[in-house]
Amino acid sequence: MEEWQVKLGEYLASARNIAVMGIGNEMMGDDAAGALVARELNQLRIQNSEFRIQVYETSTTPENFNGAIRKLGPDLVVMVDSADMGMNPGTVAFLDTKQMHTMMHSTHTLPLSFLAGYLEQMGTARVIALGIQAGHIRLDQPMTREVAESVKLIVKTFADALCGRK
Repeated sequence: MEEWQVKLGEYLASARNIAVMGIGNEMMGDDAAGALVARELNQLRIQNSEFRIQVYETSTTPENFNGAIRKLGPDLVVMVDSADMGMNPGTVAFLDTKQMHTMMHSTHTLPLSFLAGYLEQMGTARVIALGIQAGHIRLDQPMTREVAESVKLIVKTFADALCGRK
């Protein structure tokens, strides 16, 4: 198990009210990664009396979901997006939410670091961000195999962590 999987499992294990923001543009190759994580998590319909999870497929305007997230009142917000971390395509890693504006692709209208800070200031939520190293961000190009595999692994990690809770 990779370090990010262990760390994500720990965050999820301690949370009771979780919001997941899947961010990305499906028309731009690997930039679709976060949006696809959200879509696949929604299809799983993970339910448990021990926690509540709400998954938002935010596309390229995650700031439009801040009202819904604040209303939900989560204690954990997980942002998932493609990033340029200088690693091999498909690599998954946690990002520093205060610095992530330097690693995220410019398909967003508002820097995610600003949104993360805003969500933390407006409530009791801890905001974490998972980045998936993009191979390419090009219009009308398919997602790379490495990034597609990482999307599946992230979804499996969420499912394992949440469905295995007692």
